[in-house]
Amino acid sequence: MSPFNKRLAPPRMFGLPVLTALSGLGTLMGLLSAVVFPNPFATLALLVAFSALPPGLWAASVGDDIVFARVYWARYWDTKAASEEARWV
Repeated sequence: MSPFNKRLAPPRMFGLPVLTALSGLGTLMGLLSAVVFPNPFATLALLVAFSALPPGLWAASVGDDIVFARVYWARYWDTKAASEEARWV
């Protein structure tokens, strides 16, 4: 990765993008809380756990390509035109 891309790369926590790490932590804490809390709060903890999962999966699938997505969308919002090379988004 070039220095320019390293500068724009997402920050990491435990070797994962921050959103992935935080969402995994939220899912884990929600699942563990669902075991400990009484019934109404256990349901709420399960909802929190399952709602934290999709953003983390998305961030893990995108990974370091978020750099290119940011540049693509910034250019698109400024010019309302997309280049042929960047149509992978």
